Amino acid sequence: MSERSGDIHLPETLATSIARWPGTTATEWLDALPERMRDAAERWGIAFGPAYEPGGWTSYVAPVALNDGTRAVYKCTIPHPEAVGEAEALMRYKGDGAVRVIASKPDTYELLLERCDPGHSLWSVEDDDERLDIAVGLMKRLWRPVEDGVFTSLAELGATWSGITMRRLMTLEVPWVTGPIERGADLLTTLPASAPESVLLHHDFHPDNVLAAEREPWLAIDPKPNTGDPAFEPIPLLTQLDGESTPAPDLGRVEANINRMAGLTGLSAERIALWTIARTAEWTMWSFDRGDVVDASISYTWCRAADTIVG
Repeated sequence: MSERSGDIHLPETLATSIARWPGTTATEWLDALPERMRDAAERWGIAFGPAYEPGGWTSYVAPVALNDGTRAVYKCTIPHPEAVGEAEALMRYKGDGAVRVIASKPDTYELLLERCDPGHSLWSVEDDDERLDIAVGLMKRLWRPVEDGVFTSLAELGATWSGITMRRLMTLEVPWVTGPIERGADLLTTLPASAPESVLLHHDFHPDNVLAAEREPWLAIDPKPNTGDPAFEPIPLLTQLDGESTPAPDLGRVEANINRMAGLTGLSAERIALWTIARTAEWTMWSFDRGDVVDASISYTWCRAADTIVG
């Protein structure tokens, strides 16, 4: 069910997310949103259209028109760590495979962005091979060297995730063999240290974050930037099938998909498999801690399959 803040209609997904958000951050952000939008309208000379439906989990996103007729998108995000650096990453992409930043106000997590028209996601490409080719080609264009200290590194992030994953594993009674999760927690700290190179990572690269556009056929949106091993990046493309997270298929197909990803990216198949264990171990325990047993079980199938393949 949607909610309203003043005269602002909230998309269904965002309203659901705010209701579940821990603490007061989301409700305080919601209370401030009407005034922020009024200020943005004056500051940037924009007129708002209705928010996109069903919307995202962390941001209010709506089409806008500038005074000169330019069609753009307004985005205001609930403050959280993954949102830090979005504008900086997009500006470093310089429109090469990603939407351009027209204006930003980082202290209030507000962005004015290039609009993607017609705007449907990469999931609209039904053929699996064609969709994967498009996704990987675009993903690789976004990888670029970046100086240390601008974005959080995978080494920092992995250490945090590893600790949280192990604490959850020790305090929650999980219904699975825990070896693959324990291995994944360890890999979250060791893989970043052994990375052969470090690049700017989009971090949340999947077909829902690739939209059809006019300037280019497809453009990436919504980076949650980090720096580190590029083999970290493709895992959502492996584990999301037919528009949603899907249980791992048989081991032969999982291994074939990992090898295909390695061939498309030029990365090590072994490192992609190891990052699959690491990332899905963290996803498993994150979902299980939230009570999402189905999602946790799906992630665990990938964790165990990749663990078996690596041996």
